[in-house]
Amino acid sequence: MDVREMMFGWDETFTYLTCPDCSTVWLPEIPDDLGRYYPQDYYSVDIDPEDALGRPGVRQFASAVARSVLFGSSRLASTARRAVRMRQFHSYVTVLESIAIAGLSDGKQTRVLDVGCGSGIMIYALALAGVERPMGVDPFAPADRTFSNGALLVRRGLDDLEGTFDLVMFHHSLEHVPDPAASLQSAVAKLAPGGRLLVRMPTVSGEAYETYGSAFYGLDAPRHITIPSRAGVDALAARVGLRVVTTRDDSTSSQFWASEQVLRGIPLMAPTSHMVSERKSLFTRAQIDAWNERARALNSTARGDQSAWVLERA
Repeated sequence: MDVREMMFGWDETFTYLTCPDCSTVWLPEIPDDLGRYYPQDYYSVDIDPEDALGRPGVRQFASAVARSVLFGSSRLASTARRAVRMRQFHSYVTVLESIAIAGLSDGKQTRVLDVGCGSGIMIYALALAGVERPMGVDPFAPADRTFSNGALLVRRGLDDLEGTFDLVMFHHSLEHVPDPAASLQSAVAKLAPGGRLLVRMPTVSGEAYETYGSAFYGLDAPRHITIPSRAGVDALAARVGLRVVTTRDDSTSSQFWASEQVLRGIPLMAPTSHMVSERKSLFTRAQIDAWNERARALNSTARGDQSAWVLERA
């Protein structure tokens, strides 16, 4: 299956294969210059947590929502989700809800590690919720950084990190590595007794991939090297001595509008992309609302385009 690079719209195509046993999709020939596909404005490193969540007013609101999701009844988050229509805010709440299913075993003293953390936005959010000194690790981070709320980002690989953790998270980072089994094995070595892994990834076991095929934006060639099926995640976990405890689909309307953009030849970072400018977007508010409703329905039946898997030692 030939897949175009459609984040930046470069004129490049990559050939993906499908596993005959589990239907996982993967890129067999990884570019030697893979770093070129992660420029300085790549979205996972382009958002400064202090700017996005640390400004006066925003910080207090983001903190209250995070505490509600992780340690409260989630009523505030539910009310805020209805009142605030910003796509970025909905994504913030969605990710926190997926973290909540993994559980913070020791409350605010839970030792949390985010692998491939980018700019550190999720550890910053956890610290806003009161989690003590959550840590993020990313070998491509500009430098080590301690945030104003105590979250710590370190510029190194997982194998270079000392200590153990109660919760190790991969938020859309595992699909980017050449050997996901090796990365999971390294994470298992960092788990404290009774610890858990939270892995969030796109999946080809959903309506979006079945509908759009090579135009499914979750393929994100060539950055996404392995896009697993649900059966593929089960098999991968078993290979490294883990088992799936529970899952939660957390897909959004992006599975539809971003894939529709691919069909129309509109890169994700184009000026008219819905991600860049909702005002210049081709899609109406009614279309986005309908796609959000469809995403919620798919999530409820494990048919979304991305999921959160909670894993523990078998």
